[in-house]
Amino acid sequence: MEIEHVTFYAGPNRHTLRSAVEAVVRLGDYGREPSSAHVDFAPRLFAALPGLGEHVCSEGHRGGFEERMQEGTYLGHVAEHVTLEILFQSGERGHYGKTREIAGTDSVRVIFESDTENGGRQALEEALRLVGGLWDGAADDDACAARLSAVEDSIRAQHLGPSTQAIIDAARARDIPVRRLDEGSLVRLGIGAAQRRVMAAVTDRTAVIGAELCQDKALTKTLLERQGIPVPPGSSVRCWEEALQAARKLGFPVAVKPQSGQQGRGVSTQVASAQELRRAFAWAQQQGETVLIEEQVDGPAYRVLVVQGQVVAASLRNPPGVEGDGIRSIHELVAQANADPRRCPGHQGPLSLIPEDEGLETALAHQGLSLQTVPGLGKKVLLRDTANLSSGGEAEDVTDSLGPDFIEDMVRAQRAVGLDIAGIDVITPDLGRSLEEAGGRVIEVNASPGLRMHLYPSAGRPRAVGEAIVESLFGQGTGRIPVCAVTGTNGKTTVTRMLAHMWRQTGKVVGMTTTDGIVIGQRRIQQGDLTGPWSAEVVLGDPTAEVAVLETARGGMARHGLGFGDCDVAVVTNIGPDHLGQDGISTLDDLTHLKALVVDVVRPGGAAVLNADDPRVAAMAARAAGRIVWFSVRDDNPLVVDHLASGGEAVVLSRGYMVHRQGTVSRRLIGSRALPAGWRGRAGFNVQNAMAAAAAALAMGLDAPFVGRSLASFHVDEDSQNPGRLEMVKGEAVDLLLDYAHNQPALAALGELIRTLGYRRVTTVLGLPGDRRNQELALAVREARHFSDTLVIREDEDLRGREPGEMARLCVDTLLEDGAEPGSWTVTLSESEAVGRAVASAPEGSLVVVLFEHYETARRAGLTAMALRGPGAQKSWA
Repeated sequence: MEIEHVTFYAGPNRHTLRSAVEAVVRLGDYGREPSSAHVDFAPRLFAALPGLGEHVCSEGHRGGFEERMQEGTYLGHVAEHVTLEILFQSGERGHYGKTREIAGTDSVRVIFESDTENGGRQALEEALRLVGGLWDGAADDDACAARLSAVEDSIRAQHLGPSTQAIIDAARARDIPVRRLDEGSLVRLGIGAAQRRVMAAVTDRTAVIGAELCQDKALTKTLLERQGIPVPPGSSVRCWEEALQAARKLGFPVAVKPQSGQQGRGVSTQVASAQELRRAFAWAQQQGETVLIEEQVDGPAYRVLVVQGQVVAASLRNPPGVEGDGIRSIHELVAQANADPRRCPGHQGPLSLIPEDEGLETALAHQGLSLQTVPGLGKKVLLRDTANLSSGGEAEDVTDSLGPDFIEDMVRAQRAVGLDIAGIDVITPDLGRSLEEAGGRVIEVNASPGLRMHLYPSAGRPRAVGEAIVESLFGQGTGRIPVCAVTGTNGKTTVTRMLAHMWRQTGKVVGMTTTDGIVIGQRRIQQGDLTGPWSAEVVLGDPTAEVAVLETARGGMARHGLGFGDCDVAVVTNIGPDHLGQDGISTLDDLTHLKALVVDVVRPGGAAVLNADDPRVAAMAARAAGRIVWFSVRDDNPLVVDHLASGGEAVVLSRGYMVHRQGTVSRRLIGSRALPAGWRGRAGFNVQNAMAAAAAALAMGLDAPFVGRSLASFHVDEDSQNPGRLEMVKGEAVDLLLDYAHNQPALAALGELIRTLGYRRVTTVLGLPGDRRNQELALAVREARHFSDTLVIREDEDLRGREPGEMARLCVDTLLEDGAEPGSWTVTLSESEAVGRAVASAPEGSLVVVLFEHYETARRAGLTAMALRGPGAQKSWA
C-alpha cells in the first residue's frame, strides 16, 4: 500500500468542519480480500491498538468497527480507523473518517480529521505499514509497539505546548478566532484589526527591551536593585580565575549560572568548594562565555506569574526526586519516574522527563551518591539542586498564600523590567511578608514564562492563567471584525463589490477578495482570480482590515476548504450548471452541497442570506445555525410570505422598489430604476445582486436608509465600482459592452438585457473556459448565439487542460450542428486581436459585446479599436 497524493484542509471543508487530510492510497493486492479472510488479522490489530474497540464506525455504537472487521471490511477502511486511533493516542480528538473506492482503479480515497498535515500523514503512513505488516503476518508485535510509540511521540511534538494551548483554549472559550501561523508556537488570536499574536506566553505587547533585559541576568538584577527590590549579590566572570576570586569574595557555597541561560540549563547551586566550582563553571560556560557567580540563597523556591500588573498565580517549585526501594539503582528509579504518562519530552505534557545529565550527577554528588547507587527503602533522593520544571521538577500551587506586600513587590519587579507578562523566580521564607522584611530575594525574571506549573500543579488547584492572558489582551473585546462570505454560481463578484462599497461609506477599512484580486482599503494589493482560502487569510490576517467581504468560489472550497473558521453572514446568490465534472463535483447536488459550506459556518447569531427564488439555494436554510434572511424578486414568494408571518426577515422587489421587510414592518431601500447597477431596472440580475448585497448589509448591522443611499452611489459609469461587469463604453461608431459571463445561465441573463437595448446588430467576442464539460460549453455557445448576429470566437490564454485550437473547434462544431449561417462567425484565437477585429468590423450604431478572460487586455484592445474608428469613446450606462 502506498500514498499517491495528500491534500490537507486547514479549516472547514466539504468533508468536515475541522481540519482534515484527504489522501489517495493505492491498495494494490491488499484491496482484493476483506478483513475476515485472515482469521488472526483482527485479533493482532486490536492487541496492538486496543482503543480500536471503542470505535463506533457506521454501526453507530461502541464496538461497531470490531463488528465490521468480523463481518469483513476492506483494508483501506481499516487503515482509516487505525490512522484515527494513532492520532487519538497522540493527543488529538478527531473522530470523523471516510473511505471510498475510486472507480476503475485499485486506489481508495481516505479522509480523516487531523490537527496537522505532517502529523496526519505520519499517522496514515504508520497505519498502512502496520495494517500491511499484520496482514502479511510479517510484523513483530514488540517492534510494532515500539514504532507506534515513536510515531505518536513524533506527532505529539508537532502539537502546541501546554502554555500556548492554555491561551488558545481560553480564547476559544470566548469565541475568539484562533489561527496557528507556523509549525512552532506563533498563534494569531482574533482577526483583522482586532487580532493579537502570542508565542507561548510572549505577546505582541511584550516589549523587546524588556525581553532582551531578561536575557541578561546581571543587568536584570541591576535594574531590580535600583528599584529597591532585593536580589542576591554576585559578579559576572569570564574565566576560571575570575570565578574563583568572585566565589571566595562571596564565600562558599555559591550559585553558578550562565548569564544568559534559560530553563535551568547550566545552573548549579550549593557549590561548596573550588573543585565543585571548576566543574560548575565549565558546565555554565557551555551555555555562554559569561557566567554569573552569586551568593547562595537558601529557602523554598517560588515562581510568581504577573500579567499586566496582576499577580495571577504562584507555585512552590520542587526539584525532581525518587524514593528508594532497596532493590533498584537510582538510574532504574529515574527510568521508572520517566515512565509516568504525565512526563513527556520537552514541554509537551504536564511534566518533563528527568534528564540524566551533569546537573543530575552534580546533585547526586552533593549527597554522596551516583546513578548506580541503590538507595535504601524509603530514602528520598533529590535529582536536581534546582527546581525547574523543564528539568523534571514539580510544582505546588501557593497563590492563596501571598500577602499584599509580597504581591506589590512582584508587580514592581515586573514593571522594573518592563514586561507585560513576567515569571518571577523568588526565594523567600515567608510569602506573607515583603521580600525585605522576610529576607527574600528575586533570583531572576523570565520574559517567556512557562505556564505548566500553574495548569498542572502536583498539589493545590490549577489556575486560569490562559484566561488571565487573554483578558489582558482583549479586555471585553471579541477579537472579531464583521465577516461576510459570498458564494453562488453567478453574481458573486458584483455582490461582493456592492457590499464592500457600502461598508467603505462608513469609513471602515474593508478587506475584499474577488476574481479581480485582493483589495485592502482603497488599494488592490494582489491581482488575479483570488477567491480561495489563501486570499481570505490575507484579508483576515491584515491588521488594518476592519471589515472582511470574501468572494468564496467553488474551486478554492473544493480543493483547499475555507480560509476562515466561521463568518457572520453568508450569501448564496444562485446555483447553476457550471464547473461540473471538476474536483469530484459531478452533479448539481454535489455543487449545492459544496456551496452550502459557507452556510454551515455561519456563527450562531449570524445570518444566511439566501435566494428564495432558487430551490437549491432555498434548501440550504435547513443547514443554517443562524437566522435566515431571504431575498426575492417576488414579494409573494411562499417561502418569504411564511417567513415574514413568523417574524422573519427578507429583502423583496415590490412595485419597482427594493423593500426590507421584517415581520409586518416594511422599509423601502431604493427604487430599481434608481439603482445605477440595475440599468434603470433593465438588468434584472443586477437588481437581484443588489438585493442580496442589501440583505447582507442589513444583517451585518447597517441601517436601511444608509444601505439605499450607498447602493445609489455604486456607479457603473465613470470610475465604475464594478469594472468588467456590465461595463458599457459609448463610442461614435459602435458601443462596447464588457462582461464576464461565461456559463449558460449568465449568458441567458445577459441576452435578456441586450435584447432590451434596441441595437440593430450585436457582435459578440466569445471565449469560454476549457475546464467545463463539453455539454455545458455547447449550451453556453448556443446562448451567446441567441443574442448575437455575429460571433468572433477566441480562446482563453489559460487553456485549462485543452489543446490549442480545441475550444475554438468546439464552438464552431456547435454552431455547425445548429445550422448557423456561414459568415455568422469568425475565429481569431488571440483575445486582443479578436476584440480589435470585432470593433473594426461591426456596423455603425451596433453593439460589440466582449466576454473577456483578461479585463485590462480586452478593454485596452476595445478602446484602441474604437479610437481608430472615431474620436471620443466614453464610458456610460444605458
